[in-house]
Amino acid sequence: MQQIIDYFLEVQSYVKGLDIIETADIEYEVKARNLGIIHGMISFIDGSTVHFMELAHIRGEEINRLKYRFHWIDANAEMTFRYDNAPHHPEIATYPHHKHRRGEEKPEESKEVGLIEILAEINEAILG
Repeated sequence: MQQIIDYFLEVQSYVKGLDIIETADIEYEVKARNLGIIHGMISFIDGSTVHFMELAHIRGEEINRLKYRFHWIDANAEMTFRYDNAPHHPEIATYPHHKHRRGEEKPEESKEVGLIEILAEINEAILG
């Protein structure tokens, strides 16, 4: 049975393996054996940053993100995208999970995401 510390170690390992990261200010808070918060800011080699918070709950081998937000900002301080699960778009089929993109008025469908998935998306965008 996985514990929250195992998930934190997985995130730390993934972050260390990314060459696009310039600085990482990440805090890990253990709330219970199976509950914890990851939050902070990561800056990238292209001048962009991602600000994030993830409240994760471990049940068996499954990770449920009870609350999250990931806000990627480009070098000009403009939003590239934001994922969150705030319950304010019930019209979205994946409610409450959704993604906002720069230039788009309406949010789009999204699955539940965590920091590793967000960093993989940013890595792909930066490296092309």
